[in-house]
Amino acid sequence: MSLMRCLFCGLLQDEPVGVKVCARCGGGMAFEEPVPSPSYVQAEMELDQIGAPADQIVMRHLVVTIRTPREIPQDEAAPTKSGREPISFIAVLDVSGSMGGSKIEAAKEGVCQALYRLHDGDVFSLVTFNDKVKAVLKPAKVDAHMRKNALEVVRKIGAGGMTALCGGLEAGIKAARARHKETNLVLLLSDGQANVGETDLEAIGQKALNGRQHGVTTSTLGVGTDYNEALMVEIANQGGGRFYHVLQSNQIAPFITGELGEISALAARDTILKLVLPSGTGLEPFAASYAVKSHSEVSLGDIPIDTELEVIIQVLLPPQQVDSRLRIEGSLSYRSPAGNELTTPLNGVTLRYTSPDAFERREGAVLPVVERVLDQMQARGVLDAVRTDAVEGSVAGSAKRRRHVESIHSYASLLGDKAAEEWSENQAAAYRSMATGGAASKAATQGAHRRQRSTKQFDDE
Repeated sequence: MSLMRCLFCGLLQDEPVGVKVCARCGGGMAFEEPVPSPSYVQAEMELDQIGAPADQIVMRHLVVTIRTPREIPQDEAAPTKSGREPISFIAVLDVSGSMGGSKIEAAKEGVCQALYRLHDGDVFSLVTFNDKVKAVLKPAKVDAHMRKNALEVVRKIGAGGMTALCGGLEAGIKAARARHKETNLVLLLSDGQANVGETDLEAIGQKALNGRQHGVTTSTLGVGTDYNEALMVEIANQGGGRFYHVLQSNQIAPFITGELGEISALAARDTILKLVLPSGTGLEPFAASYAVKSHSEVSLGDIPIDTELEVIIQVLLPPQQVDSRLRIEGSLSYRSPAGNELTTPLNGVTLRYTSPDAFERREGAVLPVVERVLDQMQARGVLDAVRTDAVEGSVAGSAKRRRHVESIHSYASLLGDKAAEEWSENQAAAYRSMATGGAASKAATQGAHRRQRSTKQFDDE
């Protein structure tokens, strides 16, 4: 058995020697030849449907899977004893009344554990917010003396008052910019609703985006069942970070230290997906946290080690002639911790065009890839609906849910009529469960965000 790559759908398969046709899409195949490259990040591209009607604009989906290693090569690590450059970590803690008891104690323990994990030379700061925002510990370089003082300060923190969340976020970003490092993480933890100062979701998200544009990553950790998951996801998406949800206090510390570990051990910085596409192509990523830079480039940001990230790209392709072939190729460029610019070439995929009269709806559909796109469509539908509820209200949210169910039904028909009914009903059932609110809605939101961003479940380890 040898590994062969389909030149059309891009699937890598174990095929008997001599087989020339892909069992999934019927396209031609070739043996996978290793491409000489100093890159240690793996990436492959797959296409959901290789057939297309000629002389029409068609929409297709590319699935790009990126895999980073558990350890990067020694010569690509930062030239420091630890293998990474110093980082800046700013903890932003909700200390309102609802955080009292086990939650605030667990949050404090998480911050203390993070302090122990920070290296000498890193920068640490602590911001708290209730009715007022307070820079409890201003940004300072970590050493034995600073760590001892910081631990004493953290353990004295109490809880009470309302929730000035936006003010806390702004103060955290300000602290990160004050002692800027190459890697800067603001981690905001809250268990309640923003009810003091700015409360508009989009306005608060813009604060995180402004921070991201100045090199500050913002991640969020929602605790319990009373916080605004739409807001926490918005901050994380706009801030280029990750959103986590925990129900129990004892989960808080593992997630604080886990997210610190993610930002501390990056495999690829400033990752850009570059595609070779015909002029006039429209490009749209599925996840809100991935920004389109041009008609052929998508920014994926920083990617931690030991991560498999699946990125769905929706392409709107201009008309092509009958019997033509449209080849899509690309590459992944990034910067290693050592500062070197590296590139991983992507395998190409190919669309073949037939006469519109002869084209059938399901022609060339690649079922395993279609199913993965559907899985991501479901996640996108959950996140879109939650956000719409928060921004436009429940009536608009209900309308968006209906449209999502319809779009899933339409796309899933590539798998057959029965599959279309099953996929759309599964999405409708998920929405019905979310309508109960509380834990169900937050769990669904967490699952959807994890599907799109490949976040980890740190308390399972």
